[in-house]
Amino acid sequence: MANRSYLYSLGNRPVAYADRPETISGLSEWPYDVPFMFRLLMSGDPQLCASLVSDGFDGDEPGSKTRLHAISSSFDPGFERVRRFIDIVRPLLLAAPETDPQSAAEAQPQSPQSLLGRFKELISPGRNAPVRAAPPSAPVRLPIWLDETIAFLEAHRDRYLLLETVELDTMSEETEDALRACVEQEIARCLHAGAALDALPADTAEAGRLLKKAIAQKGPAPLDAFFGLRLDDDCDSTRNGATKHPLGLQWSDVLYFDLWNRAEFEAHRDER
Repeated sequence: MANRSYLYSLGNRPVAYADRPETISGLSEWPYDVPFMFRLLMSGDPQLCASLVSDGFDGDEPGSKTRLHAISSSFDPGFERVRRFIDIVRPLLLAAPETDPQSAAEAQPQSPQSLLGRFKELISPGRNAPVRAAPPSAPVRLPIWLDETIAFLEAHRDRYLLLETVELDTMSEETEDALRACVEQEIARCLHAGAALDALPADTAEAGRLLKKAIAQKGPAPLDAFFGLRLDDDCDSTRNGATKHPLGLQWSDVLYFDLWNRAEFEAHRDER
């Protein structure tokens, strides 16, 4: 199984593994990465909290559990940033797709320079004409995914968000302090994503132009958080190598870790 990051909405900020919320729902999971949309959602006021995935490792000594951390953030501020990001992206998808300058130049018909060349063109028009490349098509699925993102998050709205990265962190670290440092670094990335969105102009059209530039050319912070994203149907195509920076638009409330709410946690504990 691939190591993943996990995103939930829930009703509290857990201070301990047993500090279960009254309500909790899965939102999404992502293999080997934390996609941009996770970070934008978590950008409201991210802070360390207790992990609800595990209260330590199987090899821990009794009474000496490794303390594992996750990230908690308020739902509404991050969701508003997601809304604004999508509002900025939508007009870009309606605009005519840009053609690569080199392809456009190659597609231009070349006038024959010699008299013989012009004569051949007259008697066999189109024979030597360059084949025009098909213009890039507008995204078909991305607009649908953006609409589904808003609808899904609205339907699973709660007071807080929980981002669990312990599976990713344990790929490189083992000690409690090192694992905590990984989570703190991820908090910084979430804040960076929020700062990037806030740095875009208030005018939607101007914001779209700057966003496209920041995606194509790595610039100064915080806009460098956008670099490498794709605004097309390959926005999440990491498996085929089309992108290394997924947007993260795949949503589901059924995740590998189905975390218990308070009632379920206490019922399970009573059974033991």
